[in-house]
Amino acid sequence: MQLTETNNEVDLSVRTPSRSDSFSDKLQGLVDALGGNSNIVNITHCMTRLRFKLADESLANKGTLEAIPGVKGVVLAQGQTQVVIGVDVEKWYNALSGVSTSNDEPVIEAEKGKLFQNAMRIVAGIFGPVVPAIAGAGMLMGLLSGLIATNVISESSDTVYFFRSISTAVFFFLPMLVSFSAAKVFKVNEYIALAVSSAMLAPKLVDKAAALKAAGEVPELTVLGVVPVELLNYGGAIVPAILAVWVLSKVTPFVDRFVPSSAKPVFTPLLAFTVTSTIVLSLVAPAGMWLSNGAGWVVGSLLEISPTLTGFIFGLTRPITIVFGIHHSMTPISLNNFALYGKDLLMPIMCLGNLAIAGATMAVWYKQRKNVSKEQSSVTVGSGVTAILGITEPALFGVLTKYTKALFMASLAAGIVGAISVTIDTHLTSYILSSVFSLPAYLASGTQNFVQAVFGVVGVFALAFTLTMLFVDVNDK
Repeated sequence: MQLTETNNEVDLSVRTPSRSDSFSDKLQGLVDALGGNSNIVNITHCMTRLRFKLADESLANKGTLEAIPGVKGVVLAQGQTQVVIGVDVEKWYNALSGVSTSNDEPVIEAEKGKLFQNAMRIVAGIFGPVVPAIAGAGMLMGLLSGLIATNVISESSDTVYFFRSISTAVFFFLPMLVSFSAAKVFKVNEYIALAVSSAMLAPKLVDKAAALKAAGEVPELTVLGVVPVELLNYGGAIVPAILAVWVLSKVTPFVDRFVPSSAKPVFTPLLAFTVTSTIVLSLVAPAGMWLSNGAGWVVGSLLEISPTLTGFIFGLTRPITIVFGIHHSMTPISLNNFALYGKDLLMPIMCLGNLAIAGATMAVWYKQRKNVSKEQSSVTVGSGVTAILGITEPALFGVLTKYTKALFMASLAAGIVGAISVTIDTHLTSYILSSVFSLPAYLASGTQNFVQAVFGVVGVFALAFTLTMLFVDVNDK
């Protein structure tokens, strides 16, 4: 989950009276190392990182930040100062959320000449909060498939019908989840954004399209006598939803300028919703579907040209994308693949990357265990275990970034096994978190697919472990 805090005026000391002095000292040290309260524009967090937008990034002291107990690493990327905490990140965020900030600028602030960084920040800002919801629904679908495949429960039972229905609903209404998150990024009213995305999913329009198709007619309406609206099914469509909220962020201030102050509470939402929905359904959403199909075509073409090379590249770069905090860029690609093809070959590589990180970390632990303190040894092995469970930041920033050769070995192992995974068509049919607990989801496509997935995670762990043991000297960082 990712939250934002941009305009609270509550002093840090007020928010932490019940906490231990040591924790309060850590928090104060963190704020001081970032340049003080006045230098913090806003604070967000994802599953393992605190993400700070600073007024002056040069005031942040990376060395001081990394020396704070509990901080596992610091990344300066995408115009953000990312402080890696791990599983306790929400505890830190809740304590820090009262830090007064210098202004109420948008969480996602465009910077000239930084197209890639801006795009990655938008993707992370939108999909970071959505991932837990879709991962939970995807895991439910995967568990159902596993129980059905092992004959624990009948596919025709009411239980399967019920749980499959509620898990599938999450992906059908995904545009609404994405639009709510995008509204926070683009700084518009979240509920009007939900209204626009619900208009895209209007059952009456879906029924009308089906009726027109059944009658042999073009599924299209003419609104106001001149505006053509193509009736498409936007269930699960994420690109049109994001574009819709972006349009809303432009339409809302425009129409607000023409509404008298006394009428703004009623007429600004009316005009914003009506105008945006009309523009979106007549032009923007169909264009978004075209972009989605185009992106799917590009990925599909790469897989057709060389599935092995595609798998190798995605696997090789997976650990690096996590280090720089841009790993969420894979999420819309995989979701688009699910919508277009009903399966995705790239998400299994995410899991392979995590297990490769775990394997390299455990090898580092094995090589250093007799030469470091018991506390350091336990930190390393604990980081390896959490990587197996799907949380890789402690292993990456606490261990592998200190041994860059080990990080390369993890990347190489993920690339090699990723190439094999794509070549033999190991795939998923729903979005899940990338950990060993996700393996039952592979049963949705049969026992062979499940066996391939198991061999993949075991193989990549073993390969990363072996390569690190052979080529990494823990005395040479």
